[in-house]
Amino acid sequence: MRQTGIFAGRAQVVYPYGRYGWTRGGGKVWHGGLDLVGLDDTTVRMPYYKGKRITGRVVRARIVTDRRDKTWEWGWYVCVQLDSAQTPDAVNFLYFAHCEKLLVQAGQTVTSGDALAVMGNTGNAAGGYKHCHLEVRATAGGTGLDPTAYAGCENAVGIYGAAAKLQTITIGPVSQGDADAVKALCDARGLTAAGLYTSKWA
Repeated sequence: MRQTGIFAGRAQVVYPYGRYGWTRGGGKVWHGGLDLVGLDDTTVRMPYYKGKRITGRVVRARIVTDRRDKTWEWGWYVCVQLDSAQTPDAVNFLYFAHCEKLLVQAGQTVTSGDALAVMGNTGNAAGGYKHCHLEVRATAGGTGLDPTAYAGCENAVGIYGAAAKLQTITIGPVSQGDADAVKALCDARGLTAAGLYTSKWA
């Protein structure tokens, strides 16, 4: 499957960059990254920059449990410091947060397409669903910058990219309850919004 941002196949933006979050702080907390769901693959991968291969070094691959350190909210996370002079923007650090499992260690070199982690909902993750919070910064302690050049999508809720192969599945006949359950699953996976779900009564 072709990689869209940090996932192979399709990626869904569920919460965009630069909004004031509903997850905590009564709507007063600024969201410094993109919340992304891999619809076809749960493996978080080192992204490309606008289609260009980039490289870097893992400087953090950990979980912080001390709540005095604000990174505790990220749960299991990976931080990659980019090698110099690869991109024209100010970004030097990429953060991949709320992971279920880490696949790299600090000190490891990585390049676009390399597996970094598995998306999850650790730390102070919003919504109770598995995703990856992608944040990019100029400095390790800085503020999140616009991550869309690395995310491979727009800064808007929606589904981006394409699955390599699509399969047609026919189920039925089924009861109304079963049909509703199948539709709910298709809604949750973004298939209905993408025009890939149809239903007809016999």
